[in-house]
Amino acid sequence: MRILQVYKDIHPFVRGGIERYIHDLSKYLSSEGHEVDVLVAGGSDAQEQVSGFNVMIYPCICRILSNPVSPGLHRILKNTPADVLHFHLPLPSAVAAWMLSGRDTPYIVTYHSDIVRQAFFLPLYGPLLRRFLKGAFRVIATSDTYRDTSKYLSVLENTTVIPIGSDLHVFKPPDRTVKEDYVLFVGRFRKYKGIEVLLDAWNEFPRRRLLMVGGGPLESRVRMRIRKEKLNVTIVSDPSDLELVELYQQARCLVLPSTLRSEAFGMVQTEAMACGIPVISTALSTGVPWVNASGVSGLVIPPGDAAALAGALMKLDDPDLHSILAEGALKRAKRCFNAARLFEQVESLLEEAVDAQVN
Repeated sequence: MRILQVYKDIHPFVRGGIERYIHDLSKYLSSEGHEVDVLVAGGSDAQEQVSGFNVMIYPCICRILSNPVSPGLHRILKNTPADVLHFHLPLPSAVAAWMLSGRDTPYIVTYHSDIVRQAFFLPLYGPLLRRFLKGAFRVIATSDTYRDTSKYLSVLENTTVIPIGSDLHVFKPPDRTVKEDYVLFVGRFRKYKGIEVLLDAWNEFPRRRLLMVGGGPLESRVRMRIRKEKLNVTIVSDPSDLELVELYQQARCLVLPSTLRSEAFGMVQTEAMACGIPVISTALSTGVPWVNASGVSGLVIPPGDAAALAGALMKLDDPDLHSILAEGALKRAKRCFNAARLFEQVESLLEEAVDAQVN
């Protein structure tokens, strides 16, 4: 089966949850004998081999609100030799290009998130998106909660839920049990991540270390606050995959203080849980608090509440509670977020889509 995955970026060229998911899924599909191409945006035409699959870079003239603008994308999609396509949304330019291409090749969609920051665009884009989703063989939601609370997913009859998992051979507890005394944040420095709330809370912990892994639009502002307020915070930029695993393994806990619906799932939670560390996350109306089950794998607090975040961190100072949640996190990761089992489900959908077209 020849598969084309469509998104704007991919790991390791761009580090992020969706990008890593596409990379890991493509690697799995390739290992199962499928011919996999991943179509991403760039400055000019190029191809690269990554982890056993082919990354095809299509030219875009610019990005508007992070969405690549490529007048020729519809021609690329129209001429693809793929048996089935897998679109990862949100990506309005790809939706428009596919509808313009006129192809009737079967496709599935993984709906990672609603459009939140660019909501003003929805009166124009919404009707097109609805047609695109309705025409898919299957639309994958990453949690029941997100499917039921998205106005675009909740009305569909062709949805299925397949969560995002982590590679349990890579993300796993350390051989030694001694942990460093730091709290970990992993993610792009964007507004919806609740970084300002996290830094507000950190004023309460002058002697406790916070490691922030990532970078992005708010990095200069974050660095300025750290210097100005003399916060005990270290920014770790661009660690290798192995270094990231080690940072998880030695952390006391992971914090994901996101405040907006843009945080649809929180893949970093599954990575942390697989390494056997508890998670503190927020009660968004998305899959985030489902991934991190409060009282089982970590603690869930109201979004935007620095005092609640500080209180949750202090609760984890109780060694008995910390031990219970760390054990619960690992068990939940193994039970619910084993990437290999979840990738098998995606593979089955792709095969079913091709079979349905033939029959």
